[in-house]
Amino acid sequence: MNIIEELVDYSRLCWDRGLTESTGGNMSVRANDNTIYITPTFTVKHFLKPKDIVRISLDDEKLGGEKEPSSERKMHLLIYKERPDVNAIFHAHPPYATAFAVSGEKIPINVLPEAVLLLRNIAYLPYKMPGTQEFADAFNLELKKGKDVFILQNHGVTVVGKSIKEAYARLETLEFLARIVMITKDFGGIHEIPQKEIREYIERIENDKT
Repeated sequence: MNIIEELVDYSRLCWDRGLTESTGGNMSVRANDNTIYITPTFTVKHFLKPKDIVRISLDDEKLGGEKEPSSERKMHLLIYKERPDVNAIFHAHPPYATAFAVSGEKIPINVLPEAVLLLRNIAYLPYKMPGTQEFADAFNLELKKGKDVFILQNHGVTVVGKSIKEAYARLETLEFLARIVMITKDFGGIHEIPQKEIREYIERIENDKT
């Protein structure tokens, strides 16, 4: 499977799993130092096909594709320029995580071990008009801090990864966590994992990678 097919499969999975709505959301993957593949504007992701994917340069020049690239591509381009380690970006409107974005309440991370690993570098960005350069520039400072997950006020979320699979995993884990937190509130409160346990867990996982 090539990266275009993989991007299509995971973009469709995103829509099928209810992680974004209607034509909402946009996904991309870095092919090389100057080439990005990105989903087209105003397209329901369930029906996405490889021929629909648009090829653009880091300087926002259209290099190929029958359709027009996502109107929020400025965000993608800025992230790729600022973070050489990022090779995939998913922007979506998952309902539970977006509810937190609308309410302004932060999502507690230290409630699930998987969330700690994938979502520990999380940032909350103020509302900016989607698709504008101002919207893209809002990511700049947090990108320099190494953030991988962005909650966008009154909008949705953006996640990044070293691969398409990692970016998608962050997106689905974020929505699962937000849903669990919402449900747990109905049970009377949230029990967070102690910080000592969190540190030991992260250390063990990091040691297993070496």
